[in-house]
Amino acid sequence: MLEYGSGPTGHPYHRFGSGEEPLVILTGVLDGIGWWNDPDLLTTLTLAGYYFRAYREYDVRVMARPPGLAPDVDAAEMAAGYADALAEFGPANVIGISLGGAIGAHLAAQTDLVRRLVLVSCGTGPGTYGRQTIQRWRDHAAARRYRALHMDYIRTVYAGTRRLFVPPMYRAGARLLPEPEAPGDVEYSCEAMLGFDDSVLAAVSPPALVVGGRQDPLVPLERHREAARRLDGTLALVSGGHAVYEEQRDAVAGAVLPFLDSER
Repeated sequence: MLEYGSGPTGHPYHRFGSGEEPLVILTGVLDGIGWWNDPDLLTTLTLAGYYFRAYREYDVRVMARPPGLAPDVDAAEMAAGYADALAEFGPANVIGISLGGAIGAHLAAQTDLVRRLVLVSCGTGPGTYGRQTIQRWRDHAAARRYRALHMDYIRTVYAGTRRLFVPPMYRAGARLLPEPEAPGDVEYSCEAMLGFDDSVLAAVSPPALVVGGRQDPLVPLERHREAARRLDGTLALVSGGHAVYEEQRDAVAGAVLPFLDSER
């Protein structure tokens, strides 16, 4: 099953998988720049066949944030919007990546719509270097320096061999890199990540798994450990950077799937 579009709440989504149990994947801080928030067949096939192919036994929805965010929106308000979307088909298992993890934590604390929660590359939020980096991304976005933002991002998020060969590919295809549908969305998403109130983790009641990259420069290991402690959850550390969900797809799935499957 393949499906894509924008739901009644305005959230762009890509849906795939053969199962009946809903699995929602909430996208990261730069989703507004145009990679995953464009509901089309090619993007859906890429997500289903490359990024998240291991989860196709579920009814998977990769859900981006609606274009046109409010300037002062925070992760809690974003979660309220997702709650309206999940009310149509939930409750669901939720995997939140980066800012998606912050949103997922609020969603789990504020509603009964989350069966199991997985935070990937989120922890208790960015450390000092991570905050400096996201502030720089925010400034690039505010000035509409989107090529610079793409290159800064791609040099930062990988730890393995992708760190060597992906940046040159981006430089070669710089003119093809996407730009936001709504210019403020990346800036406001960065602000929401910087303002993540990690005290919400103590209010999360569903079972939780924290997945972190051992070489993630944005979210240090101690912040993943602290998140797992506050959630009374399980911790899985995988060799990789902030984009560990892509770099180490099989290793991440090897931690996530047994956790999701444990009460099926």
